[in-house]
Amino acid sequence: MKTKTRSLQSQKTGAFTLVELLVVIVIIGILVGISVPIYTTAIKTAQMNTMMQNGRQIAIALRIYASDSDGLFPSTTDSSGAALVTSNDAFRDLIPGYLDSEKVFVTPRSKTGQKCDNKIEPIAECLKAGENEFAYIAGLSTTANSNWPLLVDGTDGTGKYTEQEGDLGGTWGGVKQVVVNVDGSCSIVKTKGTGANRTLPRYNDDTKDALAVTEYMGSTTRLLEPARP
Repeated sequence: MKTKTRSLQSQKTGAFTLVELLVVIVIIGILVGISVPIYTTAIKTAQMNTMMQNGRQIAIALRIYASDSDGLFPSTTDSSGAALVTSNDAFRDLIPGYLDSEKVFVTPRSKTGQKCDNKIEPIAECLKAGENEFAYIAGLSTTANSNWPLLVDGTDGTGKYTEQEGDLGGTWGGVKQVVVNVDGSCSIVKTKGTGANRTLPRYNDDTKDALAVTEYMGSTTRLLEPARP
């Protein structure tokens, strides 16, 4: 009888009580709450770094293109004589001669370039709306100031960024943006301002907007946004 009593007591002692189970659930919930933001931030940082590497590839292609075009980057018309209206139009001249893939133009977080089908032929299939995240400053050459931006994340259409992810100009929550300069150097730049009125600071004066390009790059320059899907 004593042996049976000890066995029952042992079973009772080894079981979880309801309170203990709830404590474990709460602890797991707290750990998840802590780890998810860290994981999300790590994913975003990795995607931004990938975007920088992609931007560097595009910049190299643009510089090789310019070496074949008297030092000029795509400016007013494409190879067929059609006007450059969006950055997609400008980048299309790089394919397939200087780049053989559309993948370098997209990022999963983008409103205007989440994914691509990588169809580059015929030309009508190349860099369709929704297959490019980068905005482009047209009208520059390889002799332009190396600190000037050449490629940037697409804006809200007015040259500004928003903290609202999922909106135009909100690819990275508006706070940081990928910038590729004329010389091909890449960086992640913190924007200025708040809400839906964030701007990229100019390299030599962070109180001024780097994407107000005609103010300091000249009247022939234009900010071309990605084609909207």
